[in-house]
Amino acid sequence: MFVPGDPRFDEILTLANRAAGAGLLDSQRPRWRELCSELLGSVHAQATGGSERRKAIRGSAQLQVRLLEPQEIEGLVSSSVSSGGLAIPTSSPLPMGTIIEMSIQTETRAMPFFVKATVVWVTEDAMGVMFTDLVQSNRELLEAIAVKAVLARLATE
Repeated sequence: MFVPGDPRFDEILTLANRAAGAGLLDSQRPRWRELCSELLGSVHAQATGGSERRKAIRGSAQLQVRLLEPQEIEGLVSSSVSSGGLAIPTSSPLPMGTIIEMSIQTETRAMPFFVKATVVWVTEDAMGVMFTDLVQSNRELLEAIAVKAVLARLATE
């Protein structure tokens, strides 16, 4: 279990800070992947009834999101993030299957980055998007944000 005091907790937090900032070094990526897999396994083990099926670590995070295509929508904020996608609360979700282009602004980057995604789930007041075109450094940045959110939650449990 990843908890404060476990050496893996400090190690993955250090790597997450690096990924969210200057970016991981090539030499750090294998260990990052290993620790992320272990953390995801730990999260799956905690899920009740084995219902957890995610393949990426997901954490609560508020990122500024701006849809650019198929229609421009400003002022959206994500509610959770992973290296695979975002959940976005909105009163006007787009239909499932819609291909979108968006920009994402994070606290650690001066400029937003651009990504393509597909709407994969919709509720009355939210939609989930899966990234279809995301460069490695941005994927690691979003994964680091999710990891830090999960570690913060684990530290308070």
